[in-house]
Amino acid sequence: MQTFLKNRRFVLASLLLCCLAAPAPGATPKTAKPAKKDPSMAAITDQPGLPRVLLIGDSISIGYTLPVRDRLKGKVNVHRIPENGGPTPNGLAKLTKWLGTEKWDVIHFNWGLHDLKYMDNGKAQVSLEDYEKNLRELVKQLKKSGAKLVWCATTPVPDAKLTPPR
Repeated sequence: MQTFLKNRRFVLASLLLCCLAAPAPGATPKTAKPAKKDPSMAAITDQPGLPRVLLIGDSISIGYTLPVRDRLKGKVNVHRIPENGGPTPNGLAKLTKWLGTEKWDVIHFNWGLHDLKYMDNGKAQVSLEDYEKNLRELVKQLKKSGAKLVWCATTPVPDAKLTPPR
């Protein structure tokens, strides 16, 4: 019974994270970079006996980190990477550091919006082929952690003029 309740807690936490991560229909993604001392980037001290969750993502995930921590306070230790996750090449370069040596029960992750960004040369920062290859490698590495993985789909790109363009 305890295992069932523990697994149920992970699933509920994962669902809550996915719901909070999804932007409201018609919402415009935040483009401002967080301040260097953004409280969502602050390390947290685990409450013993609670599951450990790691959030990996871009600026959208920075925006939902504090509400997720607040809603899951006393139920889950919600950590996040200490920076904007950016595109998949950044994830490949830093994933080992972000995972650290501690055990994670759940890892909630997304990449994609930064990969889609058009650069000055008119090309996407990361081609779709490389994005797929990178994402497959990231998932392969994340699976090695033993954590339950929760994929949060890429933030929808609004039909509006964006800087940088997507």
